[in-house]
Amino acid sequence: MLGKEEILKKNVLLDLRKKRKQQSRFDRAKSRSFLFSIVLGFSIIVLIYFLSSVSNIYRIVANGNRYLKEEDIIAMSGLTTKDKFLLVFPKIYEKKIMADPLVESARIFKKDGRLIDIEVKEKKMLAYMQEADGYSVLLEDGERLGTQDHPYLIDHVPYLDGFSEEEIELIVKNLRDCDQGTINEISEMHPYPDLKYQNVQLVMRDGNYIFTSAYGLPILNHYHDMKSSYVKDTQICYYFEDISGNAYSSACPWEKEEPLEEITEIDDEEDE
Repeated sequence: MLGKEEILKKNVLLDLRKKRKQQSRFDRAKSRSFLFSIVLGFSIIVLIYFLSSVSNIYRIVANGNRYLKEEDIIAMSGLTTKDKFLLVFPKIYEKKIMADPLVESARIFKKDGRLIDIEVKEKKMLAYMQEADGYSVLLEDGERLGTQDHPYLIDHVPYLDGFSEEEIELIVKNLRDCDQGTINEISEMHPYPDLKYQNVQLVMRDGNYIFTSAYGLPILNHYHDMKSSYVKDTQICYYFEDISGNAYSSACPWEKEEPLEEITEIDDEEDE
């Protein structure tokens, strides 16, 4: 049997263990309570932040576009200033913009000040034409883009009319070698069967006419150099020869006069 002292010591030890367990439970409860308070406080702060306009996108801009309007590009992305800046994941919205056939690539950058910057690269537009369901734009890759959503696109390129599908394919192949600024100078393109070797008629926005073949279209890049040799506001007809590379002015075909002056000969080596 245990003596009184031994029993007393044992009871003291049991009391100490009991107190330690109680203290340990209290400490754990206190730690959990403190952690819960921190999490709750942080959650409240985050909730207040996301419920306020301070977390919204402040501004959305688009650049790199030549044809599409900035507001149309922003609309394609689906982003608005009501969206939360921190919840914008660029890849998702880039895919939405690139769904448009005219957009070759799109990048979205999140910048300081809650600014969203959309950078796009567009495909080259060559001409527009009348289709059964309205106008469509010819792109450099041969694709045709309906203009129902963006009717203003036809203001940037010439009107193509009267050509067969085979001729259109050949025109696209050669016109894409022209500078975009030069293409914008053309108002209309029509067949001109009265001339055997220069059977494509171009009506320029400045009132002049150019006659060439589909293969001679790249010579258009020299149009401004040629035009500078003549008095402005004077209607002139130009003729481009695709084989020789010669370009000259002459009376328009309907005037039936002899050539007036040869302007220039395009040197392929200089172009290279």
